[in-house]
Amino acid sequence: RFIEYMPFGGNAWNDTSFLPYQDMLNIIRATYPTMERQSDGPTETSKTWKVPGFKGSVGFISSMSDNFCSGCNRIRITADGKLKVCLFGSSEINLRDMMREGATDSDLKKAIFDAIQRKKAAHAGMYEIAKSDNRPMILIGG
Repeated sequence: RFIEYMPFGGNAWNDTSFLPYQDMLNIIRATYPTMERQSDGPTETSKTWKVPGFKGSVGFISSMSDNFCSGCNRIRITADGKLKVCLFGSSEINLRDMMREGATDSDLKKAIFDAIQRKKAAHAGMYEIAKSDNRPMILIGG
């Protein structure tokens, strides 16, 4: 899989190093012009392509140039026990502290459900994300 360069705290992101999905695809298709788009499920975060006659396939994660937020069903629990429903969102639910304070399974389920319901249909553009205060990916996990 190829993934677009994404702005996260500490990774020195800048748009001059950004290579959009379509450009990556064009570079590969210059050598393999018969490459074909494969069908992906509704919650896939990767766009899959295959060269006829080859065993493998290649995927492109287009988080910045062609986001897939509305179909994304990914959530993460960070190493320090916080729930993130979007990699680029600053909102986190502290499940660890809830558990330490005696939250029931029902309390946790409701907190997780409510957080997912508040998930946005799309994240901000890459320039807005680059200006935001987000954890470095190493602290989010993924």
